[in-house]
Amino acid sequence: MIQLQGIKKSFGEKVVLNGIDLTIPDGRTTCIIGKSGSGKSVLLKHIVGLLPFDSGTVTIDNQTIRSISRDDMFALRKRIGYVFQGAALFDSLNVFQNIVTSLVEHGEVDQQLLISESKRVLSAVGLLPDISEQETAFYQREYDMLANKKPSDLSGGMRKRVGVARALVGSPDYIMYDEPTTGLDPVTSQQIDDLVADLATKLKVTSVVITHDMFSVFNIADTVNMIDGGVVRFSGTVPELKASTEPAVVNFLARYVAEGF
Repeated sequence: MIQLQGIKKSFGEKVVLNGIDLTIPDGRTTCIIGKSGSGKSVLLKHIVGLLPFDSGTVTIDNQTIRSISRDDMFALRKRIGYVFQGAALFDSLNVFQNIVTSLVEHGEVDQQLLISESKRVLSAVGLLPDISEQETAFYQREYDMLANKKPSDLSGGMRKRVGVARALVGSPDYIMYDEPTTGLDPVTSQQIDDLVADLATKLKVTSVVITHDMFSVFNIADTVNMIDGGVVRFSGTVPELKASTEPAVVNFLARYVAEGF
């Protein structure tokens, strides 16, 4: 379980987070919503230690981020997969190299292990046939073609899936998604939503999804938290969100209510 207590963050005189209290339960998909600039992505970076917060406490499975050793923090990060906004693939690397980058950086040199892991995660995100078929000639041919492609050879949806595959390396307990459907057409967005939901069910991971796309929230969220004015204005289920009378929530959902959602 992830718990945040009293998290504050300012950039100069601009207060972004002003005392965030939030609990992310295990084995669930938690969506964090809010207007652009409300601090959603900043909050996600605090959870994984990519950005220091000014004050407060982040606790993951009873480990307090600021008080653990560097080695323990390193071990904890290996249990967290992170899907960056826009996938953030390295343009100069092919799909295989993008996926195994973290393993190589951590000293893994066994080529067969790297290939096996890349096959596993690419199958998990639906870019290859089921992993049970990997000994077939068809599977190997499909893998070789995909593994050698550069990001520029992939569609937007495929790049997102490769980004998710990279986050799955090492079988993490938590997956953090930063705006996973941004820039995608409605059909591809639905496919990514389905992927997030499918992975949460099949892999039993805890998913945290930062998004402004309420259609995604309605599709995948077990719990929803809304940030506004630097604090959490709402925590609850999707039906509770739709029924909320909190002014910030009502204003945020006005467009979707008008469209019948």
